[in-house]
Amino acid sequence: MKRLKVVYLKEGGADALWEEVITSKIRDHHDLCVYNIQESADVSFEEFDAVIDMGGTSPTQELVDTLKNAKLWQIVSVGYDLLDMEMLRRAGIPVCHCPGRTSSVGLAEVAVLFILMIVHRYNEAQEVLARGELYHPMGSEVEGRVLGLIGFGASGQELARLAKPLGVRYMIIEPQEIDRSLLAEYEPEFVGKPDEMNHVFSEADLISLHLPLFPETRGIVDAAKIGLMKPTAWFINMARGDLVDQEALYEALLNNRIGGIGTDVHVGRYPTPDHPVYQHPNFYAMPHVSGTTSGTVRYRAEVCLENLNMLAQGMKLKYRVD
Repeated sequence: MKRLKVVYLKEGGADALWEEVITSKIRDHHDLCVYNIQESADVSFEEFDAVIDMGGTSPTQELVDTLKNAKLWQIVSVGYDLLDMEMLRRAGIPVCHCPGRTSSVGLAEVAVLFILMIVHRYNEAQEVLARGELYHPMGSEVEGRVLGLIGFGASGQELARLAKPLGVRYMIIEPQEIDRSLLAEYEPEFVGKPDEMNHVFSEADLISLHLPLFPETRGIVDAAKIGLMKPTAWFINMARGDLVDQEALYEALLNNRIGGIGTDVHVGRYPTPDHPVYQHPNFYAMPHVSGTTSGTVRYRAEVCLENLNMLAQGMKLKYRVD
């Protein structure tokens, strides 16, 4: 098999495990150059065959111009909303991402974590412990609650699998057809398309968001949908912050119009810890780490190598998004 010349676009702030695993995996098969994307493109990559891109910062036109002979732009993420896809299309470089299964376990596990922390009032319990007291607050239970899954791709399906032993019931919104075996396994009480989302928001006890961010889905969870939620309902977001009218969601919790929020994503990528909602006892957040476990790193490195090998053998690339 031909050895390709590959440039790995690293980013500042990423955990060192990403570079360690990806470079060690690829260097056994291809010639790899590591380049910091925050630097200026003062080197030429004209002879390079492929790019491995962390996907958190869109490359400059200058950098893309130096990679004009590349035949693969492999993103090391599921989402590609931060990438200037039009620029890469103009350059004629095929773009591939990593499939949702590479991060679904971590995302689903943290969704369950959020659900259990909200229902058992974890934040309030910590305050009671800090006072040296016992026996309160009194939590409730997940069993018998209706879980509304907005998106039933890899992470939505994984959450359904993990939540099933907790005794939840299901409502599902999914634009694509769902495999009959999955419907038989989970026996959802309702399955609908995106235009039927209001029904799920008004009926479910837990809403968990698992949609990709595209122009047509930006702000899809608006103030009107949030206003349909039960005052005891909980909202979980494991997808993208910009899918939601975040201010409307925060105001709903602050005014006791919903029961709790668990989020691993934030509008504009970064959290706003000075917002009053961060002090609310039923607000739980993570710094966008749920989908980036050590397992995710290994799975995505394998996808990158798989596509590089496909390119080296003249075979059809997998997981194209361009």
